[in-house]
Parts: sequence; C-alpha cells; structure tokens
Amino acid sequence: MKPERLWLLSIRLHRSGWRRSARALKAVNALIYSNALPPEATVADDVRLWHNGLGVVIHPDTTIGRGVQIAHQVTIGAGSSAIGTPFGVIVEDGVIIATGAVVAPKHGATLIIGAGSKVGANAVITKDVAPGTTVVGADRVVRSEAV
Repeated sequence: MKPERLWLLSIRLHRSGWRRSARALKAVNALIYSNALPPEATVADDVRLWHNGLGVVIHPDTTIGRGVQIAHQVTIGAGSSAIGTPFGVIVEDGVIIATGAVVAPKHGATLIIGAGSKVGANAVITKDVAPGTTVVGADRVVRSEAV
C-alpha cells in the first residue's frame, strides 16, 4: 500500500473517533516510509507523494488541496499560536513542492501557497506564495503567471 493511502486512511480513522487506530497507522507509515504524516491534517484524496514520501514531515495544522504533489524530504511546519487563533499552512490546488523544500510560517501565522504554484528544490518558504508563482531559494520568486 502506498503512503498516501495509509495517510488518508489514518485521517479517516481520526475523524471517525478512532484516534488510537489512526496513530497506530501513522506509526506504520512512518516505520515503512520514514515520514511523519499526521492524521489531524486536512488532505485531498488525490495528493501525490513522490518517492513514497521518504522523509516528508507535515504539521498537523496543514491543509492540502486537490492535485498537490510533494517530493521527498519536504517539511511543512507551523508555529504554535494562542488558543483559538487559527494558524498553519494551506497548500492550495495544483501545487508542486520539490525535493527538500521547507515551508515555515512565522510564529502564530497562517501561510498560503497559492493554486498552481511551484516550489523549487531546497526552497525555504516563510511568506505567502501568490497563485501561479514559481519560487526557488529563500522566498525568491523567479516567475509569476496568472492562473
């Protein structure tokens, strides 16, 4: 079974109140594929993890849209916030995140990667990315297109 399917199943179990089973499935996924894919995340059914999601780490307060592709060794984090304050990362539809990229919002902030954007290998994202934008390096936009 592919890591995406295990992740989506753990999410379904978590939402159905089977939290221990969801955590156990997360542990199996981590053991087999060396990743950290939380059942608390909100993920579209067609997410694709390149290279079996090897080394991918996702924060539980992440929302991933339709048609998103995530390469290996990607980290999507989120800082803690005050109780009741929304925060996290929103990856909109059709985004591609290449190998080794790090998405790290500021403490207590929500970071949005716009629809159809491309995040280059080893890029570090700390600010919102406009839809249709290609980003490489540390928040360096190399091309922006209307989507």
